[in-house]
Amino acid sequence: MTPVLTLEPFTTPDIDRLISWIPDAATLLQWAGPGLSWPLTRPQFERDLASLKPNGPHVMLKAKNSSGEVVGHVEIKAIDRTHSNAMLGRIMVSPTHRGQALALPLVNAALQICFADLALHRVGLRVFSHNAPAIACYKRAGFTIEGNERHTKRAPDGTWWDSCTMAILEEEWQSLK
Repeated sequence: MTPVLTLEPFTTPDIDRLISWIPDAATLLQWAGPGLSWPLTRPQFERDLASLKPNGPHVMLKAKNSSGEVVGHVEIKAIDRTHSNAMLGRIMVSPTHRGQALALPLVNAALQICFADLALHRVGLRVFSHNAPAIACYKRAGFTIEGNERHTKRAPDGTWWDSCTMAILEEEWQSLK
């Protein structure tokens, strides 16, 4: 049976939990891209939360399982209501809940908000090319690879990471429901 997750707004009391999920600079880069810096601190998230506005271009969400336990995080970013598109980002299942098949329900819950609640036409995301489990999850959710970019970010160890751009259209999402 597929786990059911509920998405709720991420709030200030959630910050310390999320910070505890990020053990090092490489994990932070893989999860957040260049938007946050190591070491991760409360003020970084407090700034993000303070910038959120009703009907604004950014939504931060926590995922709860059927027991009410917070098991994940996802953000809907760059919401463009004029052109009906947005980007998913900062998608993470908590370390204690990995291996429980929660990533796909988390992505699907975010897509439900994007397509049903926000009435978007296209949802994209960027993922590092070496993150095969994430790419497989996004493909299962209906995303299509649209392109690859070489050497987009320098990792903490000095190596370069390539990125993959993926997207799903509303009609593709509808056909999977």
